[in-house]
Amino acid sequence: MVLPVSFFLALALALVSYTLGQGGPVAGLVFFGVFFTGIVIKVLEPLLHKAKPLLPERFRP
Repeated sequence: MVLPVSFFLALALALVSYTLGQGGPVAGLVFFGVFFTGIVIKVLEPLLHKAKPLLPERFRP
């Protein structure tokens, strides 16, 4: 669910950036920056679940 949400969020932010007059390259950087962040979160999710038992008790949810 992270990838579709990050995709549409990136698309919306790129559209807002473009309509505010930032230009196409800046809108592209915004799009790929937000989308890449969503991909990184998706890739690191299993590592975060493996690290939960190693955290001290006060940092666990």
